[in-house]
Amino acid sequence: MKRNRQEIDFDQCKRHKKDELHAKIADNCIKLDSLNRLKSDFYDQSCLDLCKHLIGKYMIRKYEDESSSSKYTVGRIVEVEAYTGKDDPASHSFKKQTDRNKAMFMKPGTAYVYNIYGCYCCINISSKEPGAAVLIRALEPVYGLDLMTQNKNSLSKGKSKNSNEKNLTNGPSKLCMSFKISKSLFNQVDLATSENIWFQDKINDDGESVGKSEFKIQCAKRIGIDYAGPEAANKLWRFYIKDNKYVSIVSKDSIDF
Repeated sequence: MKRNRQEIDFDQCKRHKKDELHAKIADNCIKLDSLNRLKSDFYDQSCLDLCKHLIGKYMIRKYEDESSSSKYTVGRIVEVEAYTGKDDPASHSFKKQTDRNKAMFMKPGTAYVYNIYGCYCCINISSKEPGAAVLIRALEPVYGLDLMTQNKNSLSKGKSKNSNEKNLTNGPSKLCMSFKISKSLFNQVDLATSENIWFQDKINDDGESVGKSEFKIQCAKRIGIDYAGPEAANKLWRFYIKDNKYVSIVSKDSIDF
């Protein structure tokens, strides 16, 4: 009996379990191919709009091992924050362009990776306005959990190695450790052309983008920016998927977007 395409694709996904394929990848059948990436024009929108449109997209990190075979880690974006540049006291680019924040002034879709506390990193994506960027705050692990755990444990610097699934990517520095993202590797990288890190839609069997009907977005105050003053601190510029357990902090004051 002739089998339909969906059954064949699902079986192909299952066969990849030998490559530590997470069960969710079989459900989504994501095509891990940089040709399916979000293109430059996607990032060419206002910071706040980019925030909302990045929710639910997938971050793909590609690695090459010594045998030149590819390995991947994949996470769905569940939480982001907006930093709008010169009009935002909480933004690194609030006063002027510097060597540190240069990526925030580069073309939309440029990675801005910076170090915090001397040993951790955060990844941001530049948007349309000069000096504006979106901070990726949390991901839902989808693919390559064993590799995420290995990456995070190798960078924990002797501290407690809590590698349960939720703890891998429920924070901006945690996800950078789990995806092996560093300033030296990815700061100022064009996410529309990089072969080692990119973003893409959830793809169905027909290769079409799937919408956001399966989740709701909430907005809340940003985290850890009280130094910027009450006006900036009170802006509801953090966006996350409602009731998603991988969100870093669920605010009691959040509202449906």
